[in-house]
Amino acid sequence: MHELAEHVAETLDIGPGTRVFEVDCGDGAFLLPLHQNGFIVGGTDLDPEAIRSAMAAMTDGVFQVAAATALDPAVPWHVVVCRSFAGAPDLDYMRGVLARMFAKATHAIAILDVPDQHRRSMLHALAEIGAHAIQIEDAAIDGGGPSNRFNAFARSAG
Repeated sequence: MHELAEHVAETLDIGPGTRVFEVDCGDGAFLLPLHQNGFIVGGTDLDPEAIRSAMAAMTDGVFQVAAATALDPAVPWHVVVCRSFAGAPDLDYMRGVLARMFAKATHAIAILDVPDQHRRSMLHALAEIGAHAIQIEDAAIDGGGPSNRFNAFARSAG
């Protein structure tokens, strides 16, 4: 997870002090290396036990039990990340979560490990919400070669 977090930070040109929020963060495994390097972290997940684990590992993090669809765009973060679109129930769900992520992010969003069959829909959804500097890349398998998945990065206008 450390390599993925480092890759996201490099791709989005962010460093210590940046506020990074993860949708469906689980136990915070993606956020932990960022936290250890001086990033301010937070996230939501439906699993209370996972949130308890994230809070125990990152006591100054901002975590809460909540669904991705309940993401509050009124509380801004620099970067909003989601690694759970592989389990999105449908395209409308994906569009709704993307719109909330984009409204919450003041710098950029990162959508990671998305199945290739959603590539076209993801591009359309990002264009619909007004994303800028959209970057799509093949996701690597454990640091190796390309897979049948991709990562998407988009900058906000702010």
